[in-house]
Amino acid sequence: MPKTTTDVPDVDDITYNPSGHSFSGWLGGKAQLARTIVDLMPPHQHYCEVFAGAAWVLFKKSPSKAETINDVNGELINLYRIFKYHFEALLTEFESQLNSRDEFYRMRSTPANTLTDIQRAARFYYMLRTCYGARIHSPTFASSGTRPVRLKLGEELREHLSEIHARLQRVTIENQSFELLIPRMDCPNTLFYIDPPYYDCESYYGTGVFCKDDFLKLRDLLKVIKGKFILSLNDVPQVREIFKDFTIESKQIRWSVNAAATSEKLGKEVLIRNF
Repeated sequence: MPKTTTDVPDVDDITYNPSGHSFSGWLGGKAQLARTIVDLMPPHQHYCEVFAGAAWVLFKKSPSKAETINDVNGELINLYRIFKYHFEALLTEFESQLNSRDEFYRMRSTPANTLTDIQRAARFYYMLRTCYGARIHSPTFASSGTRPVRLKLGEELREHLSEIHARLQRVTIENQSFELLIPRMDCPNTLFYIDPPYYDCESYYGTGVFCKDDFLKLRDLLKVIKGKFILSLNDVPQVREIFKDFTIESKQIRWSVNAAATSEKLGKEVLIRNF
């Protein structure tokens, strides 16, 4: 059985963990910016990741006294719960699995509501690891003659996911809208990390998940919270105007669709905070 985390001491200092890793890439994931974000974190007792995605920042930071991750994607949150509570059963689902285009499209065409929670988690993880660009909305199978297969199997899969399982043992997993979660989790000792869809890219995550009006709702919520927050977004004039009442700094990053992309470009993100 994989080991679990030990008790976290009651301290405020948070450090960057260079060996920490998430279970997958993610559209808009923060693997590149994680160190910068962790280094910005002020003292806090409760860390709350509002739009978790693949939770790269959580996995790259040392544990806080209390931690919460949240996402409105039910399939993603079910996967987190299975990582945490049914790790061995999830591995069993992959014992005879192959990296196959036919299998990918068979899984994509299988309605999630016809499966058990463990089967749903295996299906979602398989498609996430084998699709192009970690796109969870209308995914397509990815194959390459120059890159290794992204889906690990057998003992390699166990090793890859064991640390994920252990890291999640102290983490509370939520499945709520940001409008409900932020007020409920807010207190002076809470630090929110907020990574919503990029401005003008809201539809990439599916219909009705997030819209432009939600940026205004988010801003108004953040104006009145008792805790602190770090918000990451693409650096565009509309974002700077909406969040102009907060501290804003720009960071250059290298954008690509995923780690296997053959073309990349430099872009800018802003880190916005109330401290």
